[in-house]
Amino acid sequence: MAGSSNASLSLPAPVENQAVVSLSLLSGGYLHLPGNLFVEGASAEEILVCPSMSWLITHRPTNTKIIFDLGLRRDIQNYTPSVYERLKTVIPVVVKEDAFDSLAKAGIDPATDVDIVMFSHLHYDHIGDPSRFGPKTKFVIGPGAGNLLRGPKSYPDDPHSHFDSRLFPPDQVVELPSPSSTAGASNQFWKPLGPFSAARDYFGDASMFIVDSPGHLTGHINLLVRVQPDKWMYLAGDTAHDVRILEGTHNFAVYPDPYTGRPKCAHADKAAAGAHVGRVRKLKHMGDVEVVLAHDAAWFDENKHRFSVAGP
Repeated sequence: MAGSSNASLSLPAPVENQAVVSLSLLSGGYLHLPGNLFVEGASAEEILVCPSMSWLITHRPTNTKIIFDLGLRRDIQNYTPSVYERLKTVIPVVVKEDAFDSLAKAGIDPATDVDIVMFSHLHYDHIGDPSRFGPKTKFVIGPGAGNLLRGPKSYPDDPHSHFDSRLFPPDQVVELPSPSSTAGASNQFWKPLGPFSAARDYFGDASMFIVDSPGHLTGHINLLVRVQPDKWMYLAGDTAHDVRILEGTHNFAVYPDPYTGRPKCAHADKAAAGAHVGRVRKLKHMGDVEVVLAHDAAWFDENKHRFSVAGP
């Protein structure tokens, strides 16, 4: 890993009175993913029924409340027209409860009680409905993600775009700097961590790291969170859509685009996405680290009880 030292190829050891975070799962709905679009060798008849996970993270020392991804919105007709058409024809979804229903059960008012919403990336199944948060909430997006929401390639300027320029109030958005920037501020922002070349110690106490996670979509980020002094969870977003890819038994699918006939992949940069998967595999062997993909149905069914939202 360029620019790293041997010391960086490990995770920070706990200190006395080590800060940690707590995690709860919020409802994010379910997608029916055609397997052949995501997993090499899968057939179109193999439908992956999977959650779109949304996480409530509480930084215990400060009681800061962060949501990582919002899952699907319930009123899917309010996505951009092209997304709505995709959900009706290619990827059906079921959203009986959304993240805001879970927040209500926990006695959390999104208009006043949520400090930060972080997005692994800006695909429709992760953005929910940000309009329901109040003016105090900051929306944190990864490097370059803002470009998806600006200019003639965003909706409504481009009526076929999946990315809605009206998604966030501009004054509430925090876009992280690019790790590849030569600017001094960017070089100070990101530091190597374990197998990753660019991570940010968000609170400065080694309880939560934002990890630059290139390949899937511009601005894709993951979170490494410390849930006990010596135990971590890695919220991997769309690093892969199926655990078989993470385990190395399958690869990303490549299939002909139905409109152009050109090869297409669920990841914008397949090579970079594959390299990131390799780094996540290394992370799994660097201590007590539990890796969770945003759409891992088996993990969700086996573990959701561990992270249920508690009432007030």
